Amino acid sequence: MKNLVLGGLGFLLFSAAIAAVPMQKQHAMKVGKRGETTLTQATKAGDKVLQPGTYVVQHRISGSDHFVRFVELKEVELANPSTDAGPVTYTEAHKAGEIPCKVEPATAPIEETVVYTLKDNGVLRITKVAIKGESVWHIL
Repeated sequence: MKNLVLGGLGFLLFSAAIAAVPMQKQHAMKVGKRGETTLTQATKAGDKVLQPGTYVVQHRISGSDHFVRFVELKEVELANPSTDAGPVTYTEAHKAGEIPCKVEPATAPIEETVVYTLKDNGVLRITKVAIKGESVWHIL
């Protein structure tokens, strides 16, 4: 009888410990109308680490392979301040983070572009991307 009580108590303590571990929750980062999103900290996407900054999120298909691209937007001041044009935004496409991804069907067409992230051992990681107008999830 003593073993049964101790075994039951051990099981209850083990169950309580598992329940106390917080579930990892994904965070949805909405993407602007021009496909822009801002990362405030280094973020892992596939095997790449994207540094803090503003990125344009793109999707590319090559044959049956799908890719999600993160192209960083850069801003510079013009050398001639008399033009008063303000900063100029440009991209360095050759430095784009292009990550192969898998696709999973969505239950309905996606209504807005969203980047989903998750904290993984203290590191922010992009887990999936939804692209407006498509009917699949892009899983990284």
